[in-house]
Amino acid sequence: MISDRMQGWLTLAANLGVILSILLLAYEINQSTKATIAAASEGLTEHSLEFMSARLDNEVVARATFKRHHGQELDAFENDQLVWLQHMNFRLFESAYLQYLRGLFDESEWERYERIIGFNMADNEHAQEMWRRTDGGSVWGAALPGPAATRPHGCRHSRRTAARPR
Repeated sequence: MISDRMQGWLTLAANLGVILSILLLAYEINQSTKATIAAASEGLTEHSLEFMSARLDNEVVARATFKRHHGQELDAFENDQLVWLQHMNFRLFESAYLQYLRGLFDESEWERYERIIGFNMADNEHAQEMWRRTDGGSVWGAALPGPAATRPHGCRHSRRTAARPR
């Protein structure tokens, strides 16, 4: 027969095992929820980009990109195509930002995106025009410090100061 003291230790161990199992289950549910949200967000981004790409003419974009690179003047349609291409590009940045806010990207991964965004905004008049047309209206643009229209040269932002998406 087991002594009362031994019975107490076995009961404590069993109770700790139950508590540990509940904590592990809660963690797994949380991770599963994050993965589901990320997959849904990614699906929406893909759908959005597919819809947006119907407006692009790849031949015109290729010609306009070449002309821009060589300093040649663009017509209004070519200019619009490059602005729309940047709109799609920033939709990808927005998706990355939301993944970052959800903790799926670490700080260094988001900083890489920020450098690309900063380079785009500093050297690409079509990205700047896209930003003006949308008034910086993306999710991550609205969450950055200062008025959206005044941030055309990149952005410094961390999850610590971010507004959480709903």
